Amino acid sequence: MAMEKFARLEEGIDRLLSGYEALRGENAGLKGELSAKTREVEALKERLASLETEKGVVRERVDGLLERLEGLIQNA
Repeated sequence: MAMEKFARLEEGIDRLLSGYEALRGENAGLKGELSAKTREVEALKERLASLETEKGVVRERVDGLLERLEGLIQNA
């Protein structure tokens, strides 16, 4: 009887340890994915900032061209 209880306890501990190892592996994988996504977000933020700067430059150039066109039209 005592050996049966010990065997059941041993099986339970084995299942618990197996589950723990599986969760540990899953956790490591999720940490890796999170790290990759964090890097991706940072790269996208940098790209967005670059595009915002470029948009500002383009807007200034277009405004300058429009002013020149208006000047030509008024002087014509």
